[in-house]
Amino acid sequence: MASTSKKHKTSECSRLFNQRWTNLYFFVEIDDKPVCLVCRESLSVLKEYNIKRHYETKHASKFNHLQGQPRVDKVNDLQKDLKRQQGTFKRHMEESEACVKASYVIAEKIAKKTKAFLDGEFVKECLIAAGEILYPKNNELFKKLSLSGVTVARRVEELANDIEGTLKKRLYAFKSYSLALDESTDVKDTAQLAIFVRGIDQHFNVTEELLALVPMKGTTKGTDILEATKKTLQRFDFSLSNLVGVVTDGAPAMVGRNEGFVALLKKEPELEGKDLIQYHCLIHQENLCAKTIGFENVMKVIVSVVNFIRARGLNHRQFQEFLTQECQADHGDVVYYSEVRWLSRGKVLKRVFDLRSEIEEFMQTKGKPIAEFNDPKWISDFAFVTDISLHMNDLNTRLQSKDQLVHTLFDHIKTFVEKLKLWEAQLTKKDFTHFKLLGESNCLSPGDYATKLSMMRSEFEDRFSDFRNQQSFFDLFSMPFTVNAANMPGSVQMELLDLQNNSSLREKFFNVPLFTFYKDYISQDTFPYLWQHALKMCALLGSTYLCEQFFSRMKNAKSKTRTQLTDQHLENTLRIATSNIDANIDKLAKQKQCQVSH
Repeated sequence: MASTSKKHKTSECSRLFNQRWTNLYFFVEIDDKPVCLVCRESLSVLKEYNIKRHYETKHASKFNHLQGQPRVDKVNDLQKDLKRQQGTFKRHMEESEACVKASYVIAEKIAKKTKAFLDGEFVKECLIAAGEILYPKNNELFKKLSLSGVTVARRVEELANDIEGTLKKRLYAFKSYSLALDESTDVKDTAQLAIFVRGIDQHFNVTEELLALVPMKGTTKGTDILEATKKTLQRFDFSLSNLVGVVTDGAPAMVGRNEGFVALLKKEPELEGKDLIQYHCLIHQENLCAKTIGFENVMKVIVSVVNFIRARGLNHRQFQEFLTQECQADHGDVVYYSEVRWLSRGKVLKRVFDLRSEIEEFMQTKGKPIAEFNDPKWISDFAFVTDISLHMNDLNTRLQSKDQLVHTLFDHIKTFVEKLKLWEAQLTKKDFTHFKLLGESNCLSPGDYATKLSMMRSEFEDRFSDFRNQQSFFDLFSMPFTVNAANMPGSVQMELLDLQNNSSLREKFFNVPLFTFYKDYISQDTFPYLWQHALKMCALLGSTYLCEQFFSRMKNAKSKTRTQLTDQHLENTLRIATSNIDANIDKLAKQKQCQVSH
């Protein structure tokens, strides 16, 4: 109680002492330094002797005649002037910081939309023009924005570095992680290797981000890809010790038995003796399975017809006019087919099938009759290929959905295999329930198509055997209460029996999402193996879909009109465009001083 009283007394004395400085010597204390109200000079030492000497040598002759209320009034006027000056400086600083922050925000949006850095100058022109109309009094602020091409490039680099710094901190906390790698060539024929990482920490926080975009100027062999990956990990001070899985495309450089990237990666000292899970991208394999259906005779005719209509401007205009004015068709055009776009096959086939009578009539007016459109067997083939392509599109769309764990992706594949069995049996019995277009074509020999489905099913079972080999580990994660403990490794059997006989956890398992169950109810202390296994399963990537999306953005970022974009600027732009991590713009803005762009 005594110390509190003493502290209050000291504080009161300091206040009275400062008031005495103000009244006698025209000094106030700012940031622990005495500042003269008259000349704004600050003294380094907080002592009354120094304050008094400053006043007597510089201001006494001018202000000594003021006593009593006139002196107090003068002090008040000087204090108001100081506050007004401080307010001006503060407002200037706030405006300066706001301009810098705005330039960062605009640069971030330019990068997210993969626009050219020089677009910043156009944005500034628009803001100034709008400001003259909406905020004529404050339009000078827009003119202070720094949005030149060089400034935007620098802002993008700083934003990307900030995101990278945050990612690096998260990497340190990973208990398990997996990598997805794919390679594509940009508009300048540089092979760009995209490396994505998916990792999880002990609190089940999942991070899925671009690790690096590595330009490969020479060859793209397995050794080159391995070296690029190791350099990327070194850049982030990250090791291979917690790597649990790798997913790639099926290129020999990636999956070659002896010299492929994955084979070489498994020989790394940090991975010796570890069960590294390696997958060929689920979506790639599904697309390869679709090609086994054959019927090139159908695709050749369809692509030829579509190209005849779309590749010539006059034909295209006349066809559109023919559909809308004369036929009043449900669709107003046909769409191009692109083999690299996984969903385009089904869309093109369905559109042409719906418009086949209109297309046949139009082609006859052009002197290009399509004999196949009058062939019942070919029409049946066309209908079957269209039906199965639409089913494949549905599967592909399911596989592309976000935030799916590996076992869920494989569930989609298993479900489709079971559907193939069902369709095979139905077509054998001339049941067209799920092949409506084939039924409309008056198919006479559905058994031939049942054979095709059998071939496709065999291809699925063969290509996805590596996933099927992991089925027991998927089941241990996705349905731990129903698997047979005797069929699991000995290291997990006791934990599994404890879990299966815990009625409280059993109730939670069936009432909360799977991820939440492991995050909130399975502890490392009680179920160490199950906990570690859950981390591993949640960290696995099942496809290179992230890479495929990424390369689509890369084509926009480095296009024919931006061929001079450097590799570093390309990576910075795409990191911002694809990242789920927000850059700390407030921190970056405070480190900069506003410079007017010109």
